[in-house]
Amino acid sequence: MAVIRSIRGGSAGLNEEDRLTLAGLLVKAGYRVQIGYRVVPGNAKGKKEYTVEYEEPGGEQS
Repeated sequence: MAVIRSIRGGSAGLNEEDRLTLAGLLVKAGYRVQIGYRVVPGNAKGKKEYTVEYEEPGGEQS
């Protein structure tokens, strides 16, 4: 599964609307999409890394 990452507060980060738009386009194209986040380890400020994971049509089923 491929992953697009966006660290909150980063210069090239995607906001929530951008992530949802991207996910919608991928779903319309037939991809399986998962949106999530994790806290960046070792960061005292608790920055979050948002991800859009996608799998090509006909890819391996989990």
